[in-house]
Parts: sequence; C-alpha cells; structure tokens
Amino acid sequence: MSYWRTVIDPILSVILPEQCRACAARECDLAGGVVCADCWQNAQLFTKETPLCGKCGAVLGTALRSDSATCKACDKMVFDRAFACGVYEGAISSSALALKKQPVIAKRLKEAIRDAIARNPGVEADVIVPVPLSKKRMFEREFNQAEKIADVASQCLDLPVDTSLLQRNIHTPLHRAGMDLRARELSVEKAFSVADAEFVRHKHILLVDDVFTSGATVNACSAVLKKNGASSVIVFTVARAVQGRC
Repeated sequence: MSYWRTVIDPILSVILPEQCRACAARECDLAGGVVCADCWQNAQLFTKETPLCGKCGAVLGTALRSDSATCKACDKMVFDRAFACGVYEGAISSSALALKKQPVIAKRLKEAIRDAIARNPGVEADVIVPVPLSKKRMFEREFNQAEKIADVASQCLDLPVDTSLLQRNIHTPLHRAGMDLRARELSVEKAFSVADAEFVRHKHILLVDDVFTSGATVNACSAVLKKNGASSVIVFTVARAVQGRC
C-alpha cells in the first residue's frame, strides 16, 4: 500500500491540488508538497548567519552569536553535535507532520535537506542510521519517515543507510506537548538497542530523525550507540523545535 501511495499521491496533488496545510489560504504545487510556494518562501530555514548552539543546534539569542556558543542545556547530551533544516513552524512543521502519514518528500523539502547538509561540511560519518519505529507504529504507518529522510541524506553524502543496526525494543507513547525533559527521557529509557555491536565499534554515525524537540529520543539512541563503541554520533533532523531561545 505504501508503494502505491508514493506513486499516486504526487499525481493527485497535480490533478486535485490541496489547500496549503500551513496557511490554508493557497493551493499547493507539486514542488511544495503539502505547503504552498509563499509559505515555503517564508519558511524559517537556518542559514550560516543563524545563531545556533554549537552542540544541539538550538536557536540562540543574537547576543550569543558565536561558532563556539552553546545553550548549556545540552551539556549532558551524549551526541557530539546536532543540526537541522530549520524551525519546527509553518512550512517545515506542516511538511514534517505530513511525512508521518505519506512517504513522500517534496522537492522543496529535499532542497532544504541538501542545503542543511551543505551548510554543515564538518559532517564526517561512515554510515547513516535512521531512528527506528516500534513494530506497532511501523505496522500502523507501513513506513518509517526517518528512513525517507535518511535516503535523501544518503544521496547528498554518498553514504550507506543501515535500517537494522539500531532497534527499538519497546513501544513508547508519543511525546505530549506538555511533557518535560525528564518525562521524555524516562519514556525512551532502555527503548533502544544495537543489533551488531562489532559493526558499531569505532564508527562515525549520522543519526537521522524528523524532529528534534527535547532531544530525549536522539540522545537515548546516541547513548546506546556510544555504549557499543561508536566513535561519534552526529544528529540530523528536518526540524528543530524552539522551546525558548537562549
């Protein structure tokens, strides 16, 4: 069923264009997916000038603009660095939410992914690993949106994608908007494991997911990868939630 949705949905978007899911005022085109051209034009995509935390990629106040500035809230995170395409609002959030339902990455979102990777030339990795879904959620969706993002990153970096290296052992509830960081951390504690510890050892890994909110999920994944000998873990997501600017 997922295959036919991948083929048919783009065709239907041309024949029967839908209203933009970001503004609900204009029709979408094939390049924009579920978001109109105007909303993509106004998308809060990060640039080299955007003040970001040097470790977790959080948006910093302009007073802290520096390549080495960090938000301090991520000091205990075990991944080495995280970066994203842009803020989880408007065109980016609408596209990320749509990707959970349809395994189609529109042209403009692919361009945003390519630009984000090009903006971060220091990404050194041996393999790309998407954050896995539980068996229950995989059954419900029939695909993993993180794998779709990883495929685009793979084309940009000419790196292999390993969809079986990292496994989710237990089904965890979706993180609610009001959950604090500790609650999110507890919900994914011991949720992940590595299928091949020998392969992980000394590897530089690019961990891919759709949205970085509190960082609890990607941090739990990074922790188990580091525990099994990974040399480094860099996190890449389409969107970065803003939970208060530093």
